[in-house]
Amino acid sequence: MNPDTLVTSSSVSISDLRNAARDVLELEGGHFGVAVKDFQTGESFVETEGGTFDIGSPELIVCACAIDLDGSGVMPLDTISSRNETIGDQIIMAREGNLEALTRITGRVQPDLIRPWLARKGFSSTTFSGIQLYWPGAPQVEPNKSTPSDCMGMLSLIESRLDEAEIRRLVRNPFTRTDLEDLQGGAATVYGFSSRGLNAGECRAAIVSMPGGRRVGIVVLADDLCCAGKADVAFRMLWESL
Repeated sequence: MNPDTLVTSSSVSISDLRNAARDVLELEGGHFGVAVKDFQTGESFVETEGGTFDIGSPELIVCACAIDLDGSGVMPLDTISSRNETIGDQIIMAREGNLEALTRITGRVQPDLIRPWLARKGFSSTTFSGIQLYWPGAPQVEPNKSTPSDCMGMLSLIESRLDEAEIRRLVRNPFTRTDLEDLQGGAATVYGFSSRGLNAGECRAAIVSMPGGRRVGIVVLADDLCCAGKADVAFRMLWESL
């Protein structure tokens, strides 16, 4: 499907998106949760099968925390993190699926900052455990857990800074080299993060910036999956409704 034909105006039907979210919950072969927010009007909803979700690799948690800590002056994104790379450089690499870069970010924005940050921001249903690497003998990491509501809260923190060109550069095109890559480059610009790696759970968290500048946030969480690609199918259902 040509992404240029999918989003052609600034009109948003929250009721249509809610119907699509309910259809997602009817999908077989997984445990699903959806959150949607119209950032212009503030209208939002959550549809979920309940409980917390294994979100896979924690790009959204780590990078939203880094961006927020930059905004509060605690740790600027131009802080050198390793060799000649800044935290901002590594956010770009993490956004494109580099788990080693995500690990290097947490070397600077450490768990001792991330976990209190989650509590301070009210993301009480989110558990940050770490980054599961896949080289032979890599230590096993417990699942990173969250809810659609908490993930939308993190996505909202990112959206609040999208008027800054540097932040847009860091979070643009989160689906590069994924099965959702064809959604990028059309009439809508996509910002956010998508979990990568061989995980039991998946997170798709995207801000869709439509013609005229209206922005809509979409979060899809999925775990207990029967097969690869189910989270992408669910996200496409929301995208096509939008």
